This record gives sequence, structure tokens and C-alpha cells, in this order.
Amino acid sequence: MLFTSCSPLAVVRSCTAALLVLAACGTRAAEPTTAPAAGPAKVELEGVLFDETVLHGGQVLPLNGVGLSSILSARSMVVALYLPSKQKTIEGALNVKGPKRIHYCTIRTISTRDLANAMLDRIRQNTTTEEFSANIVQTAQLGAVFGTRKEVRKGDCALIDWMPATQSTEFRLNGELLEQPIKGESFFQMMMKVWIGPNVRASTREALLGLR
Repeated sequence: MLFTSCSPLAVVRSCTAALLVLAACGTRAAEPTTAPAAGPAKVELEGVLFDETVLHGGQVLPLNGVGLSSILSARSMVVALYLPSKQKTIEGALNVKGPKRIHYCTIRTISTRDLANAMLDRIRQNTTTEEFSANIVQTAQLGAVFGTRKEVRKGDCALIDWMPATQSTEFRLNGELLEQPIKGESFFQMMMKVWIGPNVRASTREALLGLR
């Protein structure tokens, strides 16, 4: 009595359509799903994330360490150091061959005058007279790197890259190249000493050398 109002052909068509729908649903359910590709592992400090490895100069560089750095006694930036291989001494970090990267992000707004003065003071405090004299032209060029800006704002990020292929140091702020690259490996070593020099605050130096 249930199908008295439908012809046998209509019933067959209805059942066939239902089976096709179920088969299609079953096929979609059985299709393998692809999980989203995992991004590079990251390290976090003061809300700033750094990749555990970066590609620079055609080479994968591991993160050597991450630390806090102060300017005028106030915590001002988070700094990461990338080297061709892990180093735990100042000498090892300075002398390891290959591309290198210093990556810092500011956690408060800093005037470029204060930033440049802090860098120059640390260079003087952590280099010999001979080193400083040999890089006097490059040090003067450093003053021009941020010279067109009044301040570096909270959240800005800078890259200081040693490029072995051109034997020069490149400065980028938020991805933008600042000025022309500065020549000479000894200059980049002086820049490293701003954060890992012997007279830098121990907590910063040891963090970047992976000792904390």
C-alpha cells in the first residue's frame, strides 16, 4: 500500500538516486585529507618570535641564541644571533666562517640618536684601539644608516647581515635596505661585539651564545 501512488519505475529511479548520493558521500569521506604544512619552529622572548633556522647567503643558519638588550638602562630590544654553526664563545662566534645574521626587534620606541650612540659606545668599549682605527670610515658610515629616521618604533625589526660573497654588511629595517652595504669583515665583527663583546652585560652575551 505504501507505493500504490508510484509506478515501479519511479521507485527504482528514487532508490537508484539515493544510492548514488550515498556512494558519492562515502567516496568524499574516504578521500585522504592533507594536514597543513607545519611552519618552521620558533623561539619566543618578550612576545617576539624568531625562527630556529633561517636561509641566508644560500645556507641554513641555526639560531645560536636569543637575549634581551638594554639602551640607557631600559630594556629596549630582543636580539637573535644566527651563525653557520652553534658557538658558545666570543672567539668562536666572531671567527666562524660563512654568512651570519643579527636580528633584533624593538620592544619600545627608541630615538635613532640614542640607538646610534649606544652602538658606538659599545663598539668603543669592546674593541681595541687598533680595531676601531682600522674601521673608522665604516663606523662613520654606521651613523648614516639610521640617519634619515628620527626613531625606531616599538615592534620594528632590523636585520644586520654579513654577506661573504660581497664581503659586506647589509642593514635592513622592516625589510627595507638602509643605505649602501658597509665593506669589511672586521666591521661586522665589531657589530657583533655590540651584543656579545666582553664588556657587554653578561646576561645578553650569554643568552646569545646559548649559555642560558
